[in-house]
Amino acid sequence: MARTAPALELKGRMLSTTRLRVLKADLAAIEDHLADLARQMPQAIKGMAVVLESEEALDLDSLLRLLRGQGIQTLGVTEGPLAAAATAAGLAVLPRDGRGSRAEPPPAPAAPAAAVAPPPRRDTRIVTEPVRSGQQIYAENADLVVLSAVSPGAEVIADGCVHVYGLLRGRAIAGARGDTAARIFVRRFEAELVAVAGVYAVAEQMKDRPRGEPAQVLLRDGKLAIESLGS
Repeated sequence: MARTAPALELKGRMLSTTRLRVLKADLAAIEDHLADLARQMPQAIKGMAVVLESEEALDLDSLLRLLRGQGIQTLGVTEGPLAAAATAAGLAVLPRDGRGSRAEPPPAPAAPAAAVAPPPRRDTRIVTEPVRSGQQIYAENADLVVLSAVSPGAEVIADGCVHVYGLLRGRAIAGARGDTAARIFVRRFEAELVAVAGVYAVAEQMKDRPRGEPAQVLLRDGKLAIESLGS
């Protein structure tokens, strides 16, 4: 009997995901917060893949509708109050440490398959002119270097790192597709908003951070850190 071609193949690709933690069981407040995120960093939010983490019980179907409305894709939830509803909705239920899933036993060993390469890195995008209010500059699968200033109301985004060698008064988003190792480097820091891999801070949250001086923005243990750099 002739062997038929396989219908499935396992690949060794890692998928970038963001943990989205529910802090209060208030769907109206969540909707408002999502709308703010979508306005402040639309390129980072659209298409973001998330795993929900919650200690609060709430209507999961309604929450999923709110997330889909902003283009956020929910892959699963962590163990907790949302687990039963997630199973009913066909979502994965993951341990809190993020390793594996309890929903199904592991499949039988398969023949090794070549890993799918991540999207190829592109050359660094270099912008020599000032980024004016209302402009958005995006470096897809690359770092972004801005040699001049970023005005209030302007937005610079990269899937890799963002470097601003002038005054940053607008918004800077690094790791737009979930790269938690990405960073933002700024010569003069006066940002309206900064974000790395979906973790963000707005000006009101940065009043005690370095202002008007060299700084870097990065993730430490999943939290956003804004640190001074030597002149």
